[in-house]
Amino acid sequence: MSDRTDSELIERSKRGDHSAFEALFNRHQKRVYNLIYRMVGNEQDAADLTQEVFVRVYNSLHTLKTGEALLGWLRTVAVNITRDHVRKMARTIRAESLDSKVQLDDGEVEREIEDWSENPERTFHRKDMQEAVQRALNSLSDDHRTVVALHHIEGVDVKEIADMMKLPVGTVKSRLARAREELKRKLGHYVME
Repeated sequence: MSDRTDSELIERSKRGDHSAFEALFNRHQKRVYNLIYRMVGNEQDAADLTQEVFVRVYNSLHTLKTGEALLGWLRTVAVNITRDHVRKMARTIRAESLDSKVQLDDGEVEREIEDWSENPERTFHRKDMQEAVQRALNSLSDDHRTVVALHHIEGVDVKEIADMMKLPVGTVKSRLARAREELKRKLGHYVME
């Protein structure tokens, strides 16, 4: 199925071919996950929200007219679901200790922390930079984080973002400029002039 176009897979999915939708999921899941992860900064939330996006898309697939629109539609659904999640989480934020146990369906387990001992110095610097960028992204307002993730990480053009978020193009450009300035200020010491 991987050699089929999105349009062909969508048509097959609409007729009840579950393997066609699975092929669409496999093709686009990583991109959707990455977009969501950049917006929430949490792997588990990003994985859960990615699943939610594809469930919603599957249930509404009959409304999609062309395969060319699929990626834009996936982005729009992802952004909307993630923004709703971020708003809900903002109302219920709570800190968790790294020493606390993780609650699973079948009981509690110790929290596992990844061993980065392979090349400690390089791993530290790479991880430090990734964490700094994610912290800086997380510190942006929801609106600024969304446009940065869509434009700079996903490569979506400003006009498409404006259409997706139902905003004027000038507002999207303004949010991008303000977000870039804030990121530059927060990450300036990581950038060599």
